[in-house]
Amino acid sequence: MKTLFYFILLLTLTSCCLGNRKCNQDYNSSRFRIVDKTSGNDLVFGSNKIYDKYFITFYSLNGLDTIFHHYGAGPNPNPGQDSLLFVVFDYRKKEMVFVRLSNTDIDTLSLSYPIVDASPCCPDYTSAKPTSLNNNYLEQITGGITILRK
Repeated sequence: MKTLFYFILLLTLTSCCLGNRKCNQDYNSSRFRIVDKTSGNDLVFGSNKIYDKYFITFYSLNGLDTIFHHYGAGPNPNPGQDSLLFVVFDYRKKEMVFVRLSNTDIDTLSLSYPIVDASPCCPDYTSAKPTSLNNNYLEQITGGITILRK
């Protein structure tokens, strides 16, 4: 009877690890809005834009090499909101990313990559977390959208 109890207990504890489970991989992307710090107007999309979405570049330095992070613009999943910038950061997980908005405007974005505990059945993974822009704290809103105030 005791053996049966331990077997059932072991089966219960490991049941999430059996069958078809989906484990997360490293999540190295973020969504951004760049807004005016006083008015809150979007600076990339809409009638008040001052930056060209096609000219914006996200990049890091690796010694003498420049690492360009994949970047795109797209719709906001929140109805009635301005579009968003989507960035997939390089797998090398650089903690300093430069944001080139124009030839004369380059900002420094700091990132961290906290480890997410996915135990007991999946391996832990990292998730890109923007922490500051030019050493100023970043605000995150609903849906994990990060606000960059300029």
